[in-house]
Amino acid sequence: AEACRCVMILLARPLRTGELERLHRNRYVVVPDWLTRAQTGRLQADAVAVDADSGFESAVGSVNFGTARVDTDVRRSRQCSIYPPPRNAAGSVTERDGLVSAVNGLRRELEAAALPALPRLAPFETELNYLLYPIGGHYKRHLDQPRGNSGWQRQGRRAADGGSISGGSLRRVVSFILYLNDEWEDADGGALRIFPARRREAGEGAEGEEAAVSAAVSAGSAAAAEEAEV
Repeated sequence: AEACRCVMILLARPLRTGELERLHRNRYVVVPDWLTRAQTGRLQADAVAVDADSGFESAVGSVNFGTARVDTDVRRSRQCSIYPPPRNAAGSVTERDGLVSAVNGLRRELEAAALPALPRLAPFETELNYLLYPIGGHYKRHLDQPRGNSGWQRQGRRAADGGSISGGSLRRVVSFILYLNDEWEDADGGALRIFPARRREAGEGAEGEEAAVSAAVSAGSAAAAEEAEV
C-alpha cells in the first residue's frame, strides 16, 4: 500500500476587523489566543526537540557585511529553522506542517483585507524560526528592516545582498511572532516592547522613554508588525 502523509491543520482564528484596523493605524497589532493552548503546547515540545537536533546561538550583525557574531549582551537566545525545514527526524513534521499552513492562511488573510492594504505577500518568501529564550534571555531594542530605498517595502533580497530562500527581490514586509510561553505572568518579564517608527523619526522614543508599548506574551498570542514601521 502507498504510504500516506498526514498533515495537521492548526485552526487559527481569523483576525477581527478591529485588529486589522489597529494594524493599519499603529503598524502593529497583538492578537490574543490566535492558537489554542493545546496547539501551542505541541509546538513548544517540537521547538525543544528541533533545538536539541539543530539549534544554535542567535547572532547579531550581518553575514553579508562580515559583522555577524554572538553577543549575549545584545541578544541571548537560541534558534532553529522551521522554514526552510529541519530534518524530518527532528521533532514532529506534522506539527510544523500545521504551523506553516496556519501562517500561510494568515498571509492570505492579510493580503485580501482592505486594511492594512499590504502588497502581495508571496508564499515562498516566508521564513519561520523557533526562538528559545532561557531565563534572563533577551534581545535589546533593534530594527530589522530600516526605512529607506523603497519605503517600508525595502529592496535588498538580491543575491548580492545575501538573497533569500526564494530568490525574491523584496525584503520582509511583515514580521510575525507567535508566543508559546505557558502560564506566563507580567511579573515574569520579557514582554515585547514596540517603538513606533513615527515617534523615532520625531526624535522621541529613546531607550527608557515611555514611547514604547509593552505587549503581552501569553501562550497562543500573536504579534504582527509592518517592518520598518516599528
